[in-house]
Parts: sequence; structure tokens; C-alpha cells
Amino acid sequence: MNGRKIALVIAAATMTGALGMSGCVPDRSPGTPPAATPSGGPPPGGSTQTARQSTDLLKLNDTLKSKLGSAYADSWIEGGRLHVAVTTKEAKEVVSRTGAVPKLVAFDAVQLAAAVRAVAAWQASLPPEQAASIHRIISDGRTGTVTIYVAAAHMDAISAAAAKAAPAGKVPLAVKLSPGLATPFQAGPSSGHQPPGPPHRQGAQMSLG
Repeated sequence: MNGRKIALVIAAATMTGALGMSGCVPDRSPGTPPAATPSGGPPPGGSTQTARQSTDLLKLNDTLKSKLGSAYADSWIEGGRLHVAVTTKEAKEVVSRTGAVPKLVAFDAVQLAAAVRAVAAWQASLPPEQAASIHRIISDGRTGTVTIYVAAAHMDAISAAAAKAAPAGKVPLAVKLSPGLATPFQAGPSSGHQPPGPPHRQGAQMSLG
């Protein structure tokens, strides 16, 4: 192979190597920022800040629940703020001082829990078909009520029996149409007295009580 052919081979090899390297290094002129990586999620730090805020509110709720004692009735997060239902004016002032939103109610958490147990005991005393027609028994500290959710076929009978027996005592008892029994795929027990998602929770709220 003569000298000219050798020179041409070397030049071709050099050009091939240069082109190969240019495919590995992005073509970016000085001062040009790197291309942004597309992302379908929220801006970095947004979800972290929300999680931190929720954690702070949960901690505040635990602190207030312990501090308020028997005056505590219920709590929930709504509009990014902690709301606390209490039974005394003194407790209401304590809640206000922490930056949470107080609500004065008639019954505390212990009274409501006792009312739920009393209604459950009354349910057990009913004829089997009527007892089985009561799908849920829940309390709401915000409204100071106990609600039972009943199958449509037994609404009239259960309403009449509840009105006569007043099983919740002084706590108002509401009888509502049941959307059906909970399924094993829902969070929480599939039967019993605490539903996986109480139907009375409305809007962007998170119940803590």
C-alpha cells in the first residue's frame, strides 16, 4: 500500500472516531442550560411540604386531645387547618390559642362512644332480621349525634323501634338509609359498627377523632 493510500485510510478512521464521539456528547454551546427532564408529577418539594403540614397538624391534634381530656369530642382537617370539637368554653380558648379552629358541641368523645355501645346493645336485642338490617352505627362529634344506617326493607320498623326505645339516651339518634354493607376490599372491618368511610364526611376533610 503506497503512502497516499495509507494517509487516506488514517483520515477516514479519524473522521469515523470523531463522528462516534459526537453521538455521545450533547451538542451544547457555552451558556446553554441542559434540557429539562419532563415530569408528570407536582413540582419538587410540593408533596413533601403537604406531608410535613399534615404531620404537624396530627401532632397538634394529639397534643390537644391529651391536654383537653374529657372536653375533647372530635377533630378533623379541613381547608388545611385543624378543627377541634370541644364541650367547654375553656377548651375552646385553648384550641384557639394553638391556631386550630374550635367548635363548641354538647357531647364529648366518651359520651358518644358510650352512646354507640348502647345502640349496639339495643341492636342485639332486636329480632334477628331487624338486627341484621342495621349495617352501621357511627358517631359524629361535630354534630353530637349517633347515626344508624339501615337496609331499605326495614327502615320503617327500625325507625319506630328506635323512636320508642331511645337507645342512645340523650344523644340524638338519626336513622338513615344504608348504601349497603362494607366489602372486604374496603379499609376497615367489613362489618361491625365503624364503617370504612362514613357517608356523613363531606368535602375535603380528613377525620382524626
